[in-house]
Amino acid sequence: MKGSISNKSISELGSWKWKDEIPTRETHSGTQCRFYELHNVPLSELDLSDIRFLIGQNTELEYLVPYAFSKLNENIFIEAEYYSGDLLCALFLINDEPNYWQTHEEEKQEIIELYQEQKSNLGSVEDQEIIQKIKNAYKEFL
Repeated sequence: MKGSISNKSISELGSWKWKDEIPTRETHSGTQCRFYELHNVPLSELDLSDIRFLIGQNTELEYLVPYAFSKLNENIFIEAEYYSGDLLCALFLINDEPNYWQTHEEEKQEIIELYQEQKSNLGSVEDQEIIQKIKNAYKEFL
């Protein structure tokens, strides 16, 4: 990530402001609290699980998808939070409106090529259920 961007939070990059009551663990779900909290963390301080979570929430994809790609180029089946390949699946399952992948054809082609090049390494993922989950997410993505 570019230096000046990595020192900014999602809120700063997207000019986003929380309009509702600030969520607390006592009054809101863990997802709402995490979403709120992560919007105030500089990108450089987000870990892979945070990136996967925010991508799953379809937030500031312009900044998060390129970062995720850089990690996938190191290891396409990297485990961000739950299972091997969960970061890849989060990218496959982006479902915002208007569709992110329709406006980012070059990145879409890049992830297809990366998957095609690396799918022979799916055997390195030990759990057959996870392998099937990745394959299904890829089919849905296409």
